[in-house]
Amino acid sequence: MAAVATAAAMLCVSVVEAQTPAARSARPVLVLVCHDQSEPCKTWRTQWQPLFAGSPASKMIDLRTINTPTAKAMAQPAAWPADLRWLLDTFLMSQQGAWEEYETPRFFLLQNGSVTASTAGNNGWREYMWPTILDITNTKP
Repeated sequence: MAAVATAAAMLCVSVVEAQTPAARSARPVLVLVCHDQSEPCKTWRTQWQPLFAGSPASKMIDLRTINTPTAKAMAQPAAWPADLRWLLDTFLMSQQGAWEEYETPRFFLLQNGSVTASTAGNNGWREYMWPTILDITNTKP
């Protein structure tokens, strides 16, 4: 069931207009949302983040990280920077955000002030977000 939910999450990409000028970066922005108790977040930070950081794509994308102490805190506006709270609002109003449990790490790709891709989990990163980033930056790992 979790695999079906992950696949559905990868296919349900919300495209919304950013509410703040700061969110309208000329460069793509990758927003990573994690919490301290998440083993998948720890895995991403130790295995995938170093590969991303060492790639040519990382030099073409701004990385914004939102880290909270618990999964529940991820849904609290106070945990989000003011210029990204519109993203939390958009997520919480989506079908993905309505789910009771939040799979982590969660990734949002912003381009020209819009959410162009969204997924969660290390499989979502490996199978969807990472290839999307390589595609939009026209780079290889």
